[in-house]
Amino acid sequence: MTTRDTVTIPLGAPIAAQALRYTAMYSAKPFAEALLVYRDNGTYTILSPGEDHHGCYVSATTLDADAPPRHVAFMSWPSSDWDANVAAHTLTFAPDTGAFTQELRLPGQPVPRAQHGFAAPVDLSGGIDTGAGWDVLRAAHVAVFDRLELLAPPCG
Repeated sequence: MTTRDTVTIPLGAPIAAQALRYTAMYSAKPFAEALLVYRDNGTYTILSPGEDHHGCYVSATTLDADAPPRHVAFMSWPSSDWDANVAAHTLTFAPDTGAFTQELRLPGQPVPRAQHGFAAPVDLSGGIDTGAGWDVLRAAHVAVFDRLELLAPPCG
């Protein structure tokens, strides 16, 4: 048996995306907005003013433009966003209101963190370049973030 120091996992092609606006946040991640990109091989990318990392997910429902996610479990890969560690997130979406709840679990912390807010689909018909960074993508999808702000005014 050999031990590998590196595992290579390719990021899949984007198949769906959501703009998120939090109304309750984990205090160490006080970023009210985020962009969540689901990929075709079960990988994801999330960007916000203070996050830019990847991970994997399992959705309890099929993801496509006509069927928004209902219940999704995410596992971030080790990144500087989580002090070179991992984090588990489970999001449950209410399809009628766009509201979501999120449970955040961190290694060694027995009590999960509760977060919630609103989500809206992002149109991917023009493609999406997650390498462009948060500022560029936020500006490109300003209309959907503006709609979410009406549902969830700024926190604080």
